[in-house]
Amino acid sequence: MKLECLIIDDHQLFNEGLALILKESGKFLVLEQIYDSRQAYIKCTQNTADLILIDYNMPHLNGLEVVKQLRSLKYSPKIVIISTYADHREIEQFEALGANGYFSKTTPPNLLVSRLLQIVKGENYFDYHKKENKPDSHFYNQNQLTKREVDVLKFIKKEYTTEQIATEMSLSYHTIETHRKNINQKMKFASKREFYDFLENFIS
Repeated sequence: MKLECLIIDDHQLFNEGLALILKESGKFLVLEQIYDSRQAYIKCTQNTADLILIDYNMPHLNGLEVVKQLRSLKYSPKIVIISTYADHREIEQFEALGANGYFSKTTPPNLLVSRLLQIVKGENYFDYHKKENKPDSHFYNQNQLTKREVDVLKFIKKEYTTEQIATEMSLSYHTIETHRKNINQKMKFASKREFYDFLENFIS
């Protein structure tokens, strides 16, 4: 028996392409393709799909808003985001709302189908990675940071003290304090919240 699904994506080309991938897999029956996110909730109440696939960046209502609406459905479909938008904070919000998966629109069709089948069976899958510990030269230049200052920030994010950072980097306490002072002067953080937001988004 084929798994019933709905697709919510305002981009007609991708919506049609995704529907074709699912149909050709022989595993899914596409009940309806929805192009206007404002119609998503009512369309989903008219169908009891096993799986609902949602784009993130849509006019009127974005994917997060749609997921919030769908969580009030009387049935419990698996909800998966398929989008080019891959900011890990937004994806973590999807997880918190109870979404069952996230995939980039560049995911190979065969892999997408196999992962969706796993999700329907009860597994969650979020296909994203936080930034690696290797900021490139553009990152340094853009933020006017030296490689050593970025290394200091990595340790600060790990909640190392100045003494611990000095030990790890084989530098003096005074040198680490100087690096920290230079970072603050260059970045001009308005608050601790702004500083930690910077660490979360750019340093790992």
